[in-house]
Amino acid sequence: RSEDSCEQFDRIPLFARIRSYDRGEELMEVVIVGGGTAGWLSAAAFLHELPFASITLIDKEESTPVSVGEATLLGFERFLKERCGFPPEEYLRSMDVTLKGGILFPDWGMDGNAPWHPFTFPNIVDKWTTYQGESLESQMALYNCSMKNQLDRNQLDGGYALHVDCLKLIEYVKGKIEDKITFIQSEVKDIRRDNGIRSLFLKSGKTVRGDVFIDCTGVDSLLKDKRKRVDLSDRLYVDTAVAGHVDYIERHRELRPFVVCHAVDDGWIWNIPLKSKIGTGLVFNRNVTDPEDAKSYLSNYWNGRTDELKVLNWNPYYDKNQWDRNVISIGLSAGFIEPLESTGIALILEGISTAATKLKTGYFNDCDIECYNSWMVSMFESCTDFVNMHYSKVTKDTPFWNYVKDNYKMSETQEFYLDHMNSDDPSIMGGKDHLFGGANWIHWLIMLGFPIKPKSYHICEWNDPTGWKSMHHSTLRRDLTIEASENFIDHIQFVDSYL
Repeated sequence: RSEDSCEQFDRIPLFARIRSYDRGEELMEVVIVGGGTAGWLSAAAFLHELPFASITLIDKEESTPVSVGEATLLGFERFLKERCGFPPEEYLRSMDVTLKGGILFPDWGMDGNAPWHPFTFPNIVDKWTTYQGESLESQMALYNCSMKNQLDRNQLDGGYALHVDCLKLIEYVKGKIEDKITFIQSEVKDIRRDNGIRSLFLKSGKTVRGDVFIDCTGVDSLLKDKRKRVDLSDRLYVDTAVAGHVDYIERHRELRPFVVCHAVDDGWIWNIPLKSKIGTGLVFNRNVTDPEDAKSYLSNYWNGRTDELKVLNWNPYYDKNQWDRNVISIGLSAGFIEPLESTGIALILEGISTAATKLKTGYFNDCDIECYNSWMVSMFESCTDFVNMHYSKVTKDTPFWNYVKDNYKMSETQEFYLDHMNSDDPSIMGGKDHLFGGANWIHWLIMLGFPIKPKSYHICEWNDPTGWKSMHHSTLRRDLTIEASENFIDHIQFVDSYL
C-alpha cells in the first residue's frame, strides 16, 4: 500500500476498521442485541459471510418473540442456503414448513372479489387484454392447482415460498450457531458512546465492546441515540393486531398452499397454514376498534377455535438513518409497515444482506452508510406504496373502511401504473430491483377491478381477439387440464411425505 493510501486509511474512525485476522490481529467484533428473528438471522448471516469477525449476540434472560407464524417471500430459502449456509434438507424439516404459492385476498375491493397474488407471472397480460372474457387468475396454472390444495411439480424449484413457525426458526438457527458465537443472556443497562457506541454495560455486570453493533431490539431501537423517523400513518391505515393459533379440524381442506388475507368489517384477517396449526390474526386500527372487540370478532370468525390471543401494537414507520455511525438497525428497530404482503421478514433479510455486503470489503465509511440508508429507504417506500394500493378501492360501509376512504392518498407509483394501463403501450412487467415490480402492480390492479385497455405488443402473432381466443383455449387450457394429472401433487401429501 502506498504511504498516501495508508494515511487515508488511518483517518477512518477506529470503529470502522476490520482488523485482519490473517496477520494474527484481533478480529472485528460484531455485537447483536436482540434475540428474535432479526437477531438470530443476523448472527447466522454475519457468521457465514464475515469469517474475519467475532459475533456476540445479547438477549434478555427471558426472550419474548412474537411467534404468530410467518409467511415469507421467494428470497427466504435462498437467504438460508446462500447467506447462512444452512442445508435445505435440515431447515425444511425443522420449522413447521408448508409451501406458499401466493396470497388470496377475499372481499378486497368489493364483497365477492378475491384477488390472487402469485409469485410467478405468466407472460399473458398483454394478450389477455384483447380478450377479457375470463378472469386473469383463471389463466394461471398455479392458481388453479392452489385452489384445489395441490402443488405444481414444475414450479417447486423457485415458484413457491414458505410458511414457517418463527419460534422453530429461532430454535433451528440457535441450535446451528450457538456454539460458534458468544451468546450472552442479559439486558443492556448502559451504553458508552463516543461518535458511535464503544461498549455496552450489561445487567449481569459484563462489559461488551464492539466495532459494529446490530440493533434488533424492536420498535424502541435501544441502541440509537437519535432517530430520523418517517411516520407512515397517513398512508397505512392499520396499527394493531390480535393474533393466535387455531388447531386443524379438517386438515386436508384447511392446510392450503397459500396465505388468505380476508377483508372483514374491522380490517383484515390473515390465515397462515403451518404444518401442525394455523397462524391467524385480525389487523385493525385501534382508534376505530377496541382490542377487546377485535378479540371477540376473531374468536367468532373461527367459531371459538382460537387459543389465547396476543395484542400487538405498532405505528407504521421507518427510520431514514437505519445505519447510524456504527449502529445498524434491522427488523422492527428499522421500521414496520404491516403484514399484508409478507414484507416483515423480507425487509429483515434485505437489511442483513445489504449490511453484510458493505462489511465484506474489510471496512466501512460514510459513503457505505449513506448508500445503505438510501437503499433501505427506497425499499420501505416501495413496499409502503404497494401495500397502500390494496386500500384504493373500497365499497364496504363500516367504520374502519369509511375511515380508509376518508383518509386514502394515492401514491405517485399507483398513478403511474394506472396511466399506463389506460394507454395502448405494452404492460410494464419489469421494474426496479424491489420486492414488488411491474408484474405485481399490473396483476393486482387488474384483479382489484381497475380497467386496462387492450395492448399492442410484438412478442407474438395473436393481434386480434379471435387469434387470442384460439391460443387461449389451445395452449393455456392444455396447461390447466391435460398436463395437470402429471404435474400436480396434493399439498398435504407433499408436506407429510417430504417435509
